[in-house]
Amino acid sequence: MITGDRTIMIDSLHRLSREAVAERAKLPFDAPERQFYLGVEAAAEALIHPEIFAAKPADWLEHEPPPFREGFLTTSGLIAGALSSPAVPARLPLPSPA
Repeated sequence: MITGDRTIMIDSLHRLSREAVAERAKLPFDAPERQFYLGVEAAAEALIHPEIFAAKPADWLEHEPPPFREGFLTTSGLIAGALSSPAVPARLPLPSPA
């Protein structure tokens, strides 16, 4: 059964993923920020499609480029904070690379 909070969070994650894709599309192909936004997208998709990430080896993130890891970990923290808050936010902010 999908609760209202879960539906709101899934919608927020889909929006965050789309925003990361759109931001990445604006960047030159070799820009490190592209990797950051790939990490943002991956973190959102990890909760939308956990079955995909369950099949990855435990150390998969260590093999990704540093900007990807930064995007993934920043977004994972953002999502964890949203999930632990009393009210699930309708929109998660798109993180920016440092």
